[in-house]
Amino acid sequence: MVLVTKQKADKQIPSNLAIIVGVLLSSEELDTLEDDLTELEALVTTLGLVPKERIIQRRNRLVPASLLGSGKIDEIKARVLEIGANVVVFDRYLSPPQVRNLEKSLNCSVMDRTGVILEIFAKNARTNAAKTQVEIAKLEYLLPRLGGAWTHFQRQRGDATQRGMGEKQIEVDRRRARDRIARLKKQLEQIDNEKRTQRKARRRELKVAIVGYTNSGKTTIMNSLTKAQLLAKDALFATLDASIRTLDPNTRPKILVSDTVGFIRNLPHSLVASFKSTLDEVLEADLLLHVVDLSHKNYKAQLQITEDVLKEIGAGEIPVILVFNKIDKLNEPFLHKILTQAYKGSISISAFKEEHIHLLREHIYKFFESNFVRTKVAIPHSDTSVLSILFQHCLVLDSDYSGENAAVFDVQATPATLAKLKAYVVQEKPIKD
Repeated sequence: MVLVTKQKADKQIPSNLAIIVGVLLSSEELDTLEDDLTELEALVTTLGLVPKERIIQRRNRLVPASLLGSGKIDEIKARVLEIGANVVVFDRYLSPPQVRNLEKSLNCSVMDRTGVILEIFAKNARTNAAKTQVEIAKLEYLLPRLGGAWTHFQRQRGDATQRGMGEKQIEVDRRRARDRIARLKKQLEQIDNEKRTQRKARRRELKVAIVGYTNSGKTTIMNSLTKAQLLAKDALFATLDASIRTLDPNTRPKILVSDTVGFIRNLPHSLVASFKSTLDEVLEADLLLHVVDLSHKNYKAQLQITEDVLKEIGAGEIPVILVFNKIDKLNEPFLHKILTQAYKGSISISAFKEEHIHLLREHIYKFFESNFVRTKVAIPHSDTSVLSILFQHCLVLDSDYSGENAAVFDVQATPATLAKLKAYVVQEKPIKD
């Protein structure tokens, strides 16, 4: 059985039409698959394609060679010809042989969900680090698929010093791809070392990482919190690099905020591995702001997927503040109030309302203040390096410079910062609310 959902015809037929295909197994729910295909259509649109039709086939099991049965492939081929589609996009992962078999049968380009995500990442990569990360992931994905690009399998001629037929063109291409991957990984290792050095220089600052499902509003919140002017678009994967800004230049200790790449269902493992340096900003954070698009009908699933990815990369134990965003788009006026009661310590906001951003900023301050220690330290007047640490990373509540050899400061700071001032501590006690 094939379910077909036709989209409204455009007045002008573009040359980049796509058909979206999903397979519903007997153990799966149709509503879940429909939601997944809606997300895939958004991904395809972000890539610049126009999804014209959605085809869902019910099956008891997948066909190893082509995912679908031959009769259903013929039906899709007929639709490709009828609407003039250039590409068929499958929601499931396709093996290299499946791609080759389907392209041969359908006589058009075939992509899977992973390939679409990789193409979007390649399209949105801006910095050298992001471009390198994406190219590695894309080459590793394409390497076993190179055979589909060489149907002739002709051999190169050997030269005067080399007898025989030479190498197949596909073998040459694969070797070049592997060499390119090796060079890129060395380049990425150098970039990682530079970022590691930068993170080491920031080790005394408090760090907040904004995480969440793609297009949940992370960059808009980042801009509002830090007065930054980062590019924020209503599009999937608009942000690929970790941008770091100061929450408030006047705050001591200094609090740094980083905007990170968004997560998505079935995020390719190659991308998770390639973006290790970017995700390290998450791993080294003292606090995570988990942004949830509350206006999305599948916000609960997106919340869970983000939590699962955080656990996968080793960030499951880092303290989290849930930020339910886009409440200005809600049709249910009491939903955000119910959720903030259900999720302890969470907050509901609209990133475009200044008063909400002020509340979020106070939420962050209170989290860190609850972990601050109040103490008195006596620092010699001549010890300028320690004084520098004090004024950069502590909140100075009071000071007394009357001592002959040392000044006494009443400060608040994190235990990590005070550990560096341990030799100068004269009194220590927890902060009282």
